[in-house]
Amino acid sequence: MPEPCAATESSTPASGGVPGGWKMRMEDPFNRYYRYPIARWIVRALMRTPVTPNQVTLVQPLFAALAGYLVTFDDPRHLAAGALVFELRSILDCVDGALARAKRMASPAGHAIDALADWLGVTFLYAGIFWHFHLYPPPEGPWSAVLSTNGILLLALLQGALRSFSSDYFKLKYCSIFERGTDETVDVLRRKIQALGPSSSFFAHAEVFIGRMGHLAFEHEWFDPERSRSSTGADQVKQLIREETSPLTRLIGALWAISNGDAFLSLVVLTLLADQLWLGQVFFATGGVVWIVAVILLNGWFLRGASRRGKLAVA
Repeated sequence: MPEPCAATESSTPASGGVPGGWKMRMEDPFNRYYRYPIARWIVRALMRTPVTPNQVTLVQPLFAALAGYLVTFDDPRHLAAGALVFELRSILDCVDGALARAKRMASPAGHAIDALADWLGVTFLYAGIFWHFHLYPPPEGPWSAVLSTNGILLLALLQGALRSFSSDYFKLKYCSIFERGTDETVDVLRRKIQALGPSSSFFAHAEVFIGRMGHLAFEHEWFDPERSRSSTGADQVKQLIREETSPLTRLIGALWAISNGDAFLSLVVLTLLADQLWLGQVFFATGGVVWIVAVILLNGWFLRGASRRGKLAVA
């Protein structure tokens, strides 16, 4: 369960395997201020046991499935119980990575298993949400003439996937630039592809496929291990490093902290606790879509404009 940022002097995990540096800067605030502190205590207890990070990971979809079942009910108590069970899954999602770092068991296969468990967790939760609104249709609103209930839920789920997909890509880009002085998005994907072989697991192939999709989405080309290069040039990297402590760069990090996939799931949990599940889904399918698209466009402008800002600073 390694994180997109490898451990460096600035990102060396703190006590209990909790990450630091830009990895932590771009974390969901619930992870940063609440889940990781709890995870630290759990990791300290697990360090004295034979429990492995992968075992912690593989338990998570079971909690998500139970949460999805509880969400199929229509009373606030079941919805709150579903939220609490899924929140336990989210805490364990912080535990597995921290445990892998603390026990020095991080591996590409572990990261792939972790990613698959995350996707399964969201799938199980949203299966329950879809069934909930099949059994208890929401009241009609202004959106009813344009989108069905399932259309709203599908849009909400897709914007959540876009949050996770894009934040992972930019997290690796910023961590490598600010902590190691180079954009490693292409090199990391190239190494993963070169490591594939006849005995490679399904998880390794799935991780490479996701990486290729990220490169296609944000670099606008199908990844070729021989020819593909990062679009972030050396001059851009140098300027970005000079701007690391600027208000704009800090804003970029803060925006990803509240725009990533974990932040989306935290908001879903809050809507369950507040008994406002449908209102939350409508928000995700409308304002949520606009929000994540705007964040992605802002990041593109920020990265492309680094060279221009550098020239202006010299002039």
